[in-house]
Amino acid sequence: MSKSAIWDKAVADAKKVLGPSAKIPDKKMDPVISAAEEAMKAWDSLGTLRDGMKKKVLDVQNLGSKVSNGLQHVADEFDDEDFGLDDSKPEDKKKIAQAQAIFDKFFKDAEKKFADNNKDLEELDKHLIDLAKYRRP
Repeated sequence: MSKSAIWDKAVADAKKVLGPSAKIPDKKMDPVISAAEEAMKAWDSLGTLRDGMKKKVLDVQNLGSKVSNGLQHVADEFDDEDFGLDDSKPEDKKKIAQAQAIFDKFFKDAEKKFADNNKDLEELDKHLIDLAKYRRP
């Protein structure tokens, strides 16, 4: 039922009580009804925005997973990398181990950032889902 229909019913119900000669200044409600109709359209557009954001959050989560998977794959390859040095030589073996430790830290830190970001996106998604609970007046 539209806001103007609700108002019209209230006026009709009041006239039944007051009698047919009662004068109800219902034209004063025209700007309010117009604003209420605009508010309902704006409220509906919030739902459209929410749905778009939910889709975008999922897109970002999927891309983040793709990056995390890539980082894990490359990190595994770096574990066996000799960087063109001879690991049978003690000095080279030491350098290789140090470089691998640097890259290991890099990959672990990067994976943690993406994991943390994904947790934040999961939380955001929960809030967006909760927004659906709010109904327009």
